[in-house]
Order: sequence, then C-alpha cells, then structure tokens
Amino acid sequence: MADALPALHEEASNRKDFPISAAAMKLEAYLGKENYQRVPLSRSSLGHFHTPGSLNGHPVVVLIDTGAASTVVDLGSARDLGLTANKLAVTGGGAGGASLEIYDLPNAKLMLGEVKPRPRALLAMDLAHVNQALAHRGEGRVDVVLGADVLEIQKAVIDYGSSSLFLKQ
Repeated sequence: MADALPALHEEASNRKDFPISAAAMKLEAYLGKENYQRVPLSRSSLGHFHTPGSLNGHPVVVLIDTGAASTVVDLGSARDLGLTANKLAVTGGGAGGASLEIYDLPNAKLMLGEVKPRPRALLAMDLAHVNQALAHRGEGRVDVVLGADVLEIQKAVIDYGSSSLFLKQ
C-alpha cells in the first residue's frame, strides 16, 4: 500500500478538479483562506481537549465536548462573575445530570482568545456533576462546555495533529 501512495498523490495532483495543488498545503493555511480562525487546544491526560477562554473579560477554562448538544456555562461560575441568569421553563441534563435547571445568559460574551464562538444561546446550568467526574479522574474543573451547537454552526474542524480547533467566522 505504501508503494501506491506516491502514485495516488501524483494522480490527485494532476486532476483539474482537485482543490489542493501538488505542493501540499498546510491545513491551517487552507482553512484560513476559507475564513476559519484557529483556536489552540491542550489535551488532558484523559484525552479531553481544553482551551482558555473568557466570559465578559474574565478568564475561564473551556472543555470541547462534541457530544454536548449545547454550549453551557457552569451556573456557579456565571454567578461568581455576576452574570445575569434568567431561569428557563425547561430542564436539561447531560452526562450524569438528569433534570437540571437551565438558565439563559443574555449579556454574556464568550471568547476563545480572539475567536468569538456563536452558540444558539449561551446557557448556564450546574456543572457540579461534570466537575466531580473530572476531579474523580484527576482533572481540573471547567467553567464552560463548548458544545455541538457551536461546532455545527461554525463548521468546526478539529485537527488532532496540531491540537487545534478551527471555527468558520
């Protein structure tokens, strides 16, 4: 199979409909041309991706969770930062949380460095169960879970090779 790779590369490079030239383009450069911004990630000992972020200018720890439907701020963190939290009529949950109260954070601004994620709505809920599970496995606490809403809306690309998240702006 390895012997066939140079021939396949040459064939692909000679195709007129192939989007990348024969000179291998780096993923970051290609995505940059497509209006993506890079968010550097760090990987925990459990394999979870994290990134530093900010909520209304205050530093927060963000966990990237492709299995979470929504982007959620820990309710305790939201209260500590003095964010307005409006209780919603619905409840929700996730891994280990059965029926938790959900709050809307209408004035909260989440940033990942210079990159602005665009969640459907920035919500808050008690993430104690998440942080307890992480602590049980030797991990630090998180303030925000970045969910599939942002990943879908901004056509996310996660590059494991460079530990990077790319979000289309």
